[in-house]
Amino acid sequence: MNSKSTANGYEIRVRDHLDQHWFEWFEGWTIINLEDGEVLLKNAKADQSGVHGALNKIRDLNLTLLSVICNDSSSQDSKKE
Repeated sequence: MNSKSTANGYEIRVRDHLDQHWFEWFEGWTIINLEDGEVLLKNAKADQSGVHGALNKIRDLNLTLLSVICNDSSSQDSKKE
């Protein structure tokens, strides 16, 4: 079992494109407006606190949350062992 405590990467999808001026509000997140009208927010170093902060901003902007995906590096590491 891996005892290292590392932050997980996260991907959040929301409906409706974000204008460029909102990108600063999501500091640390990469924001990609997708062709299908959705927005992908990615952060390879986000922890639970960072995800909750982004979710609060999504709520404040009244965006529709589509998905939250945790790229759990610890479960991938344990599969290697």
